[in-house]
Amino acid sequence: MSALLCLALLALSSLTAASDLDCDELLKPSLNRSKVSGRWIFQVGISDTEEQMEFLKSVNSSWMEIQISSKSENLNLRFGDRINGKCMYGTANSSVSGNSTRVTFYYNSTSHEAFGKLLESCPDCAVWSDYKLTEEIGKTKKHRNLYLFTKTGKLDDKNLEVFKKQAECLHFSTDFYFPQTTHLCPDEKDSDEKADEQ
Repeated sequence: MSALLCLALLALSSLTAASDLDCDELLKPSLNRSKVSGRWIFQVGISDTEEQMEFLKSVNSSWMEIQISSKSENLNLRFGDRINGKCMYGTANSSVSGNSTRVTFYYNSTSHEAFGKLLESCPDCAVWSDYKLTEEIGKTKKHRNLYLFTKTGKLDDKNLEVFKKQAECLHFSTDFYFPQTTHLCPDEKDSDEKADEQ
């Protein structure tokens, strides 16, 4: 009987170790910053607070364009969000320290900061894990988020499953939000370039 118990405990401990090892692999930071350059479309997201999920669900669609500064590893970002049917535009810049990135968003006459990292993902995917601190009525609130963006606006089931496992490793619920990926706000830069040509 004790031999069976030992065998069962060994099997259980090896499963636990394998599970931990999988999360270590799934949550590995992406070291290839050049991969994120270009235009991305928001595919799926999740937050650990109800109020942040409410905001997330008001985003009908979203795109962002990331440029890497030639003099450093810092990133500059422009984005267009369709929120409750209305297009809103903003910018962000970041500073990188090791595997962590501090991003300051400038949006709708306000600014806020997020601290996070890019996780390893499929070649045409960008997975961003962050936390934000906000001040409300003298109280500091912290919420965590996980987002997946793609270059094409399409996400296959295999890559979605990997994202869901990453969310599980980070102890998120399964209340994922999937915005539209086709009814995107026009890029203001494209409109400006067309106006300059006329």
